[in-house]
Amino acid sequence: MYARRILGGARVLVVDDKSDIRRLLVTRLSLDPDLCVVGEAANGVEAIDRVRELAPEVVVLDLQMPVMSGEEVIPVVRSLEPRSRIVVFSAYVGVGTQLEGSGRPDAEVAKGTDLKVLVTEIHRVLDSAVEGVVQVELGELDVGQACEAWTRWNRVSDRVRAATPGSDVTDLLALVGVFLAVGDRLARASDEGRRTVELEFPTRREAALSAHRALDALDAEMSAALAPLHGRLMAGLVAARPLPAAITPRV
Repeated sequence: MYARRILGGARVLVVDDKSDIRRLLVTRLSLDPDLCVVGEAANGVEAIDRVRELAPEVVVLDLQMPVMSGEEVIPVVRSLEPRSRIVVFSAYVGVGTQLEGSGRPDAEVAKGTDLKVLVTEIHRVLDSAVEGVVQVELGELDVGQACEAWTRWNRVSDRVRAATPGSDVTDLLALVGVFLAVGDRLARASDEGRRTVELEFPTRREAALSAHRALDALDAEMSAALAPLHGRLMAGLVAARPLPAAITPRV
């Protein structure tokens, strides 16, 4: 028996813009005692919000969705929740072979395939070690100053993304995920009334390198506006230390 069964099943987030497909997936996955569907999302923006809220172990992800596509979600989730496995469930089979680095899913299943195959792939990725997770350490930061820098990034990130060439979008989306991870930790420190925080967070090594490239590509004015986060992230993303590979244990 798997440890996750004892804990109520591996947490699964289902993401698809079609409500009938979400209902079908939720129904089928709920039949497996080792899986527990904890949430749904109808587009990429909702998916990222649910990932931040629920920290799912598996994200079953459609690719073609309004507002924000599945391809755009993957590098954000890699940065934000590095231990989440991503299983693409899409009519566009084979696209996973075109997605590289922090934009690559863990598995891909074609829509129309027997859902037993999807369940099998979910278990396969759950039973595989999550490798390449690193800890990014930014050191002690003044919470007020860091929050101001994060707010400046939040105000301009959509504009930066719109001006970024297609080949560099994956790197920028990895950076978006990094800033979300930083923002969540700063928000907690602020809510606790802390003046300083020793800020660190886990991410995937490939996502860290992608985010570093995106940071390095920002112009001097933007880089200065993001101080003190810009310099700390530039150093911390490169120097991130590896964490042990994680796998759901058997009992």
